Amino acid sequence: MSYLILKLKRKLVFRLDLRDVVPNKLLGKKKINNLKIFYGNEEKELSDFFSIQGKLNNGIIFKGNLEKCDYIGDSMTQGIIIIKGNAGEYLGNQMKGGKIIVYGSSGNYTANSLKNGEIHIKNNTGDYLGSSIQGNKIGMSGGRVIVSGNAGNFLASKMRSGIIFVAGSVKDYLGSQMIAGTVIINGKIGKNPGLLMKRGTIILKNNISIPSYFKLTGKNNYLFLKILEFYLKKINKTFKNIFTNINVKKLVGDSSCKGKGEILILN
Repeated sequence: MSYLILKLKRKLVFRLDLRDVVPNKLLGKKKINNLKIFYGNEEKELSDFFSIQGKLNNGIIFKGNLEKCDYIGDSMTQGIIIIKGNAGEYLGNQMKGGKIIVYGSSGNYTANSLKNGEIHIKNNTGDYLGSSIQGNKIGMSGGRVIVSGNAGNFLASKMRSGIIFVAGSVKDYLGSQMIAGTVIINGKIGKNPGLLMKRGTIILKNNISIPSYFKLTGKNNYLFLKILEFYLKKINKTFKNIFTNINVKKLVGDSSCKGKGEILILN
């Protein structure tokens, strides 16, 4: 397998926009070194910031601390992007296919309006994972996101479809205004989960106090969790044995907006 290898060669003061450094957007381009990108408000060339080697056959490997590099994987449709370091904001923005792996952490708005493909964050991510830009009605509408660490506020806000798995904890407003989709959280969660949630499923490994806008509908043995696990582990081995217990406490809401979303608490 051969990759285009981009190694960051200078410290960034301003934010660097890499929305055009995507496998499907680089196909057929002969002069990648001269590719125009924005550094703050200035137009620069890719070679001003990265040493460039290899060939774009399978995808792109970024090396270095890219926490000020935004829009990596923007509108990506194919191939692989590997980031050996941290990534900035809007990682995988409106991504339609392919795979992104970050061997570090990512900033806010990761998987923003994701449509398809897979994103795996090996460490932590910021706020609005799988959500939408303020003003947009729909967040993530397909694909898969795996976070091996923790996530911030407003995870899966306005989410419409797809699967998000967080191995660690998340902060406040999990699943706010969620429309559909599945979110699985291994760790603890913050305040106000499922606020204004209409539909969709949030699965929690840890018990929570029942929000006032959700109703406890009882305890059940949910065999469908094993069916879901069987499907998920075919996609990614991370999902193997994630549901060792299928006894759940089911909450339904948000009742304030006549929502029928469900929070399943494994117990």
